[in-house]
Amino acid sequence: MGLPTSKDTRLLAAGVTAFVALAAYLGVALANTHALAVPGAPGVTSKVAPWTPSGSKLTPARRHSGGYDVLVTPVSPGGKKAEDYGAIVQTLVPDPAAGRTYVVGLWLKGSPRGRLGFELNEFRPGVAKYPVETTIRVTSRWRHFTFRTPVKGKWLGLAVYVYRANQRRQTSFSVRGVTAAVRGR
Repeated sequence: MGLPTSKDTRLLAAGVTAFVALAAYLGVALANTHALAVPGAPGVTSKVAPWTPSGSKLTPARRHSGGYDVLVTPVSPGGKKAEDYGAIVQTLVPDPAAGRTYVVGLWLKGSPRGRLGFELNEFRPGVAKYPVETTIRVTSRWRHFTFRTPVKGKWLGLAVYVYRANQRRQTSFSVRGVTAAVRGR
């Protein structure tokens, strides 16, 4: 085997450059999609944080001590194809500890009253588990909901998804004050 030629060096340099660019891209993407975004934290400017839309538009509403009430409306209400719309907290709890129970709380109200879907999602690359998948009844008044989930095994994070099926009419719901507390050893 001989010494590398100039073609080999250029190819190696191109490969290293591509690897560095990919690593930077993945770092930024992970930070933007799986960052614990708490309103008022340094660098968090979104009034709807930590929520992100899913087939929806998120609008900050009334401000209160814990941040903003967030109004969740479908992107295309009343369409021919009924689709879910909602709000997600991509990473409410990063690296949840195995053997602990996490208690997630939030306030919800709907317009019109009806049922919302709620999911707690444990995730790691390529794998997701849904220890809580339920529907809850909401009214036009704020109501607090609490969900508990024990964590078994090693997970990258714990996510929250609140959604409503598009009922081919104008609907919306509001969320506020999502919290997570740990119980257990």
